[in-house]
Amino acid sequence: MAIKPKGAKRSYFSWNVIAKICFTAAFFFWFYMIWNSTSELNEKLSIATARYSAIHNIQVEFKNEIQEWKNVLLRSSSQDTLDKNWHTFETQYQKVATAARDIILQNDIRAIKDQMNVFVEAHTANHEQYKNSVELLIKSGFDPHQADAAVKGIDRPLLDYLEAADSAMQDEKRNVNENLTAMTRNQIEQSLVALIFLTLLIVWMPK
Repeated sequence: MAIKPKGAKRSYFSWNVIAKICFTAAFFFWFYMIWNSTSELNEKLSIATARYSAIHNIQVEFKNEIQEWKNVLLRSSSQDTLDKNWHTFETQYQKVATAARDIILQNDIRAIKDQMNVFVEAHTANHEQYKNSVELLIKSGFDPHQADAAVKGIDRPLLDYLEAADSAMQDEKRNVNENLTAMTRNQIEQSLVALIFLTLLIVWMPK
């Protein structure tokens, strides 16, 4: 009966242990890849949601600007109160103007840029009309009716521009989310195949 050399048995044992360690490490690596793909998807979706909610945010801010203009008309009973209310309105106007310019700079989608460019132009023109309306308010002894009539309805088109831009942005967000989800699903499926292969290899490898 042939006797295997002790060195050969020890060598086989060593390589067997090393192989198991390597397979186990690979197993946990692919398991991490699956977990990491899921985490990255959630992070990318959160970033996309934040980016593509910009126009929704500016819609809210613009409505606040409209309210501040109403405050100028209804709460200004003297030059002091007018100055205070106009300053608040002016601050809100600049906030909206800055946000609109940022959206244009940060987007390369033509439908969004076109609508936002139109919004910015109309927003600037409206601001000049508000200034003229303030002059009417002063001349009328702070009676808001004439000043209000001079700018009545000028904000409605701007709300429509923002609505159109928001629709375009939501469509783009939907496409981006679908692409991210499909890409991550593909990565997870590949990782699962590798994980299953390694599991079977570890189970069926010689003891």
